[in-house]
Amino acid sequence: MSNCISVEVHLAKFGVNIQQANDFINSNLHKPEEIFQAARDYGVTTQMLSELSGYSMHDISEYFKTIDLETKDLDDPFILVNSDLNSLESLVSLNTREGILSNASLHAATIQKIHELFKDDPEKIPVKIDDYEIMFNLGPPRSYQDDDGIYDASELGVCNLASVTATPESLESLFNGSLINIFSVLDDNELNLINGSSNKDSEEYQALLISSLSTPSSIIRSDADIVSLITNETIKIVETYWDIGDVEDDLDGILDYSYLGLATV
Repeated sequence: MSNCISVEVHLAKFGVNIQQANDFINSNLHKPEEIFQAARDYGVTTQMLSELSGYSMHDISEYFKTIDLETKDLDDPFILVNSDLNSLESLVSLNTREGILSNASLHAATIQKIHELFKDDPEKIPVKIDDYEIMFNLGPPRSYQDDDGIYDASELGVCNLASVTATPESLESLFNGSLINIFSVLDDNELNLINGSSNKDSEEYQALLISSLSTPSSIIRSDADIVSLITNETIKIVETYWDIGDVEDDLDGILDYSYLGLATV
């Protein structure tokens, strides 16, 4: 994941300058666990550590491996997505739609879809609804990220975004707006190919996603069609988000398990 801002600007959020950071690193080279914990607490990624220290990202990774720590645990502090979207960043936006595509309507439609899907297993309905709503209400991956009341581009993980208020409503709007954009550029043939792929961990699957998301759709979907696609996809994303929560390499971004995140992970 590339950084939206320089390490100097990032550290300034905490009242720390480059010299102070380097002094801390140099005085604790014999204590890699303390450097690692400080980096995690302050959202300093491996790339930022490389900028600070002059060591390569590979060398830093090997340094922490001596005490069984993985630098990937430093590199997923972003709220929306933890991979380089590059040209696909334009698909991430707030939802400004009205009517059945408004945030309130999509929220209600997703709740209704949960009731429909689990009508034969009703005890799961409140759990699924809680999972859906808590994903937006859980708070950011790093405690400092909402201290100033806003989420900026570097905290969201999407460099072209303007800052938004640090609220669950903002995250839900960004989630919905991005899914609307995604399904507006995917036609039925592309969706069938994507959903029919037998190996979703392959480079071919990622290439298919990137190609499909990078080109305009051959059709114009109705709002009702988009609602149906979004509610089903939302439920799938939420289930994946929580099902892998105890796995070591889980990602915290609410779009990490969308087509957008899977295309660039």
